[in-house]
Amino acid sequence: MDPVDYVFTVRTGDRKNAGTDANVKVILHGDGGRKTDKMKLRNILKNDFERSQIDNFTVKKQFKIRNIEKLELWRDNFGLGSAWYLDYVKVRRKDKDTEYSFPVFRWIPAKTHLIFRVNDTSLPQQDPEAEQRWNELKRKRDSYIVCQKITGGPAQVIKLYCSTSLKGQVPKRK
Repeated sequence: MDPVDYVFTVRTGDRKNAGTDANVKVILHGDGGRKTDKMKLRNILKNDFERSQIDNFTVKKQFKIRNIEKLELWRDNFGLGSAWYLDYVKVRRKDKDTEYSFPVFRWIPAKTHLIFRVNDTSLPQQDPEAEQRWNELKRKRDSYIVCQKITGGPAQVIKLYCSTSLKGQVPKRK
């Protein structure tokens, strides 16, 4: 098959510290198990992936996929601000008008290959990427604890990385 150019539209979320300086790579998966090579999303001399920013990338001469089904996406830990909150990715082949939308709306952990399906919406029990979903839920569960600051008072849910006000206290897991 003839090589084709792909156009990616990426929107970084509007959250505190949502932008990243990390290197972002993708692979497109299509019908019949076909997939592109690893593609780096980068515009030379431009600060990509900033908070609330929409970036466009053109990746040239890749394997032609008739129907894009999945997007595999990951980032490294490069730079001081490597955390990244991604809203969505849209993909279009330059020789076609069809646009494939991949809603993400989550933080992208470093060095973790995530798979997103076109118009990715499903109930947890029907998610084709069940292992990925369970790993994400486990990470979230492990970052929160239930504790009581006042004996006999109401329980509170706190995020572990911001629990500096609890120094010297041992939170109780429930």
